[in-house]
Amino acid sequence: MTFKGNLRQYQQEAVERMVDRGQMLLGIVMGGGKTVVTLAAIEELYHAGDVDRCLVVVPASLKFQWLAEIGKFTDARATVIDGTKAQRDKQWRLSIGSRYIIVNPETLMNDTDKVGTFQALVIDEATMIKNVNKRSRMLKKIGKTVPFRYALTGQPIENRPEELFSIMQFVDKDVLGDFKVFDRTFIVRDHWGKPQRYRNLDRMYKSMKECMVRLTRDDIADQLPDIIHQLIPVPFDSRGATVYRRITADLVGQLSQVMKSGGGGFNLFAHYNGNDGNEAQGQIMARLTVLRMLCDNPALVKQSALDFDDDTVSTGSQYAHDIMQMGWMTGVDDAPKLRACLEYIEEVLDEDPNNKVVLFSFFKKNLRLIQEATKGMTNSVLFMGGMSAEDRQKSKETFASDPSTRLFLSSDAGGYGVDLPMANYLISYDLPWSSGKLEQREARIIRLSSEFPHVTIATFVMQGSIEERQYAMLQHKKSVNEAFIDGKHHDQEQGLSITVDTLTKFLSESQV
Repeated sequence: MTFKGNLRQYQQEAVERMVDRGQMLLGIVMGGGKTVVTLAAIEELYHAGDVDRCLVVVPASLKFQWLAEIGKFTDARATVIDGTKAQRDKQWRLSIGSRYIIVNPETLMNDTDKVGTFQALVIDEATMIKNVNKRSRMLKKIGKTVPFRYALTGQPIENRPEELFSIMQFVDKDVLGDFKVFDRTFIVRDHWGKPQRYRNLDRMYKSMKECMVRLTRDDIADQLPDIIHQLIPVPFDSRGATVYRRITADLVGQLSQVMKSGGGGFNLFAHYNGNDGNEAQGQIMARLTVLRMLCDNPALVKQSALDFDDDTVSTGSQYAHDIMQMGWMTGVDDAPKLRACLEYIEEVLDEDPNNKVVLFSFFKKNLRLIQEATKGMTNSVLFMGGMSAEDRQKSKETFASDPSTRLFLSSDAGGYGVDLPMANYLISYDLPWSSGKLEQREARIIRLSSEFPHVTIATFVMQGSIEERQYAMLQHKKSVNEAFIDGKHHDQEQGLSITVDTLTKFLSESQV
C-alpha cells in the first residue's frame, strides 16, 4: 500500500520536487505539514524501488511523534532508537527489517557503527546542523554517500546567513560552493569581521530556488487561521525602574571594558550559544540575565540570589546575590508585567469559554509563579525541561481534553513538536534570543489543524528595556531570513543593511 494520507495541492507539488531532485531543503512554514510531505516522498521512492531504508534524525523530543506519524500515514515498519546501550544494540539489530529508523543526533553519535546501509537521510529541525560542530560534521559525513537527502526546517536562517550555508553543505554542497566565495559574495564585513550589510541577494534567491521547496505563511494563508499580532508595552514602577537603570549603567561599563580590550564588541548570540567563554563576557551575560529577570518579575532576582547562597542548589546568580547584598532590591516587590499579563489572561478567558491560552517564558521558575498566580482563574499545566516524557505527554493530553484546563505554561522545550490546535491565544511573556525559537513558539497554534478561524499572538515587553532591543533584533533576524530565502526586503542594489543599534548604544540611550 502506498501513502495513506490526503495531501493538499502544495504538499503534492512538494513531494514531486523532492522525488525528482533527490536532495532538497524542505522549507515549508512550521505547521504546514513537513512531516507528511516527507513521508509521502519516501513512500513514493520506496515503491519506485529507489529507497529500502530511511534514517530519520530528529530532536529527542520528536522521535515518538515521528513514529506515530509513520504509523498513521504508512504501513511501513519503523524503529525508534532509544534507551540504554544494551537496548539500543538490540533495536539496531531489529531495525534491519524496518523502512524507517528514527534516532536523535546525540544517540547517533554514540552508535554510528550500528547504522548499516540506507538510501535516504532525513534531518528534521535541520537547524541542528546550522553551526560547524561535531554533530554537524557527523551528519554531513554520513550523508555524503546517501542519494536522497532532505533537510526540514521552517526557518533556514535563525540568526545569520552562515547557518544556511552549513545546512546546504548537507543538502547539496555544490549549490552555494566554497565558504570564502559565499562570504565575499553576500556579506560585507567591518575590520572586526562583523557583518555590516548583505548584498547580491537576487543571486542567492535564484540559487536556492532550484534546491528548496519554500512556502511561507503568506503562501498558504488561505489554509491557516488568520493571525492577530499584539505587542503589549508595560511601564516599570518607580522602584523597579531605579534598579533597572543601576544594572544598565553597570552593564554599559562592562561593555566598554570589552571594547577597550580590542574585542570589537560583544556578540550576544555567540556567547548565548557557548561560543565565547571569556570572563568579561560572562559578566556581561550575568547582568543581561538579571535585567531580564527584573523585567519578568523581581521575585526571580531574589530567588536567584537565594539559590546562589544555597549549597544544595546548583543554580543561582552571583550577580543577583551581589545586588541583593548592596541593597538594590530592597522594596522592589511590584511585578508590573505579571499584573498586566494576568489581566490579559483573565479578559481572554472571560470573553469566551472556548478560549485557551498557551504562554511561553524563558525562566522555568517564572512559569511556576504564573501558575500559582492564575489558580483562581483556571486550571493549568506545565511543560518544560526537567519533566519526564510521561509528564509532558500528560500535560498535553490534559490541556487538549479537559475544558477546565485553559492555560498551557511552557518553556522553549515546548517549542518543538507540540501541536496545540485547541488553543487560540499564545503569549510570549518574554522573548528568546533566537528568532527560530520565537517562530517555533508561535507555530504551536498557527497550524493547518487549528480549531479556530483566527488566533492571537501577544508579546509583552517592558517599555524602554532590553526587551525592546530583543524584539527589534528578532524582527531583523526574520528579515535576514526572508531576504536570503524569500527574495524580500531587497533595496535598489539587491542588498539589505543592518539597522539595529549596538547593544551599548541602545542601553545608553534607552529611557526607563
